[in-house]
Amino acid sequence: MANFYDKLPLDVLAQFLYHINKKIEKGILSKSLNYEIDLINKSVMKKGLSISELDKYLKI
Repeated sequence: MANFYDKLPLDVLAQFLYHINKKIEKGILSKSLNYEIDLINKSVMKKGLSISELDKYLKI
């Protein structure tokens, strides 16, 4: 089943993951953030990449 993240380009997925990880670093960790990371991971895998490869698409 498709999720919201499946429709987004890799650079946008990288931005989402970056900001989620920043919230986690600040201690704002919740079940919903872990769920979002899981959805991003599944979406990235559908595109033939691993979540660790998103760094190359990050534009900060």
